[in-house]
Amino acid sequence: MLEKLAGPVIGALIGYCTNYIAVKMLFFPKKEVRFLGHKLPFTPGAIPKGKPRLAKAIGNIVANDLLTQEDIKQKLLAPDAENTVADQIIRGLSTELHRCISSVCPADMNYDVMKDKLIINISDQIMDSVQNMKLDEILVQEAGKAVKEKTKGTMIDMFLSDKMLDSILQPIGEKVVSYIDEKGPEFIRAELDEKMDALGETSVLELCDKMDISEGAVRAMISSVYQKAVDFVVGSLLENLDISGMIEEKVNAMDVDTLEDMVLHVMKSELDMIVNLGALVGAILGILNIFL
Repeated sequence: MLEKLAGPVIGALIGYCTNYIAVKMLFFPKKEVRFLGHKLPFTPGAIPKGKPRLAKAIGNIVANDLLTQEDIKQKLLAPDAENTVADQIIRGLSTELHRCISSVCPADMNYDVMKDKLIINISDQIMDSVQNMKLDEILVQEAGKAVKEKTKGTMIDMFLSDKMLDSILQPIGEKVVSYIDEKGPEFIRAELDEKMDALGETSVLELCDKMDISEGAVRAMISSVYQKAVDFVVGSLLENLDISGMIEEKVNAMDVDTLEDMVLHVMKSELDMIVNLGALVGAILGILNIFL
């Protein structure tokens, strides 16, 4: 009985040990071994020796088969992803303007500072436009016409010549322009400040609603812009982003221990099965040897 059992037991032991050694030789030795100046065969192990080829192969597979441009676009343009982005933007557009702007302002600038700068800029542009209108000439001309129409056919019209009228109205026009130059910026800035405060309490969606643009129309515009952005950005990004090279570089930068842990974490049960299968095959061969 002992002789009969010896064959299967020894076969199982040999099968287990050989497969165990074969699995271990995937990772060990981690460096080549030399004896009398010659490199011993099968050193380093299969994975340490073939790490550069493995890194290149993984990079090519991921870049060309697993992470293609169309796959990324398909995921980003899926209804759930698109709706999530649109919902976030709509939520932001529903926030009061001053809060929305404050949330994206740099640390050294707040909403009030930006508002003051904007008011100064707009008021200066308004004043430039007003000053370029030559209001004194317009006032003299238009006021002269009005006086002429009012006094037409009267005795005053007989004594009121154009030259006399201009001499009367010209100083008035100059005074008006001088007053606007002096008081205009202050008045315009006060009005703008009041309007900007009211505007700051309003959301973008409320402003759109005042212009008869519904939330549905805003969402449609967001979706259209998002789709175009994804199409452009993903294509441009992947053309300039060497995914294969990045993955290859990452894998090459891993030490053998990290690579071993990663492989064992994913395939430990399969590798253990190979070792146990060696024992099973050895035992079966030992049993067959008894009968043959």
